[in-house]
Amino acid sequence: MKFAAILTAGAMLGLAGPALADAACTRPEAPAPVDGTTATMEQLLAAKAAVTTFITASDAYQTCVLDDLEARKKAAKAARAKLDPAVAKAADAGVSENQVDKERVGQAFNTAAKAYKAAHPS
Repeated sequence: MKFAAILTAGAMLGLAGPALADAACTRPEAPAPVDGTTATMEQLLAAKAAVTTFITASDAYQTCVLDDLEARKKAAKAARAKLDPAVAKAADAGVSENQVDKERVGQAFNTAAKAYKAAHPS
C-alpha cells in the first residue's frame, strides 16, 4: 500500500506544473530578418539557411512538446490521476506561438527575396 502511495505521489509531482510542460523542449529563437533591398546575394543565402534551420528546429520543438504532453497524459492515466489542464494549455500555447513565429519568419524571408529581386533585376 505504501508503494502505491509513493508511486501516486511521484506521478503527481511529475505532473505538477504547466511550466514543466515543455521544460525538456527548447524553443528555437527566430532569426533576424534581412532587408532584401540592401542585402547581398550572400546575405540573402545566409538568411535562407537561417530560416531553413529555424523551421527545422521549430518542427522538432513542436514534436517534442506534443510528445512530452502525450507522455504526461499516459503517466496521469497510469497513476489514475487527472492531468492538470494548464499543462495541456501551456503545451498548446507553446506550439501555437512557435507556429506563428514560423509563419512570420517565412513570410519575412519571402518579402526580402522579392525585394532583392526587384532591387537586382537580371
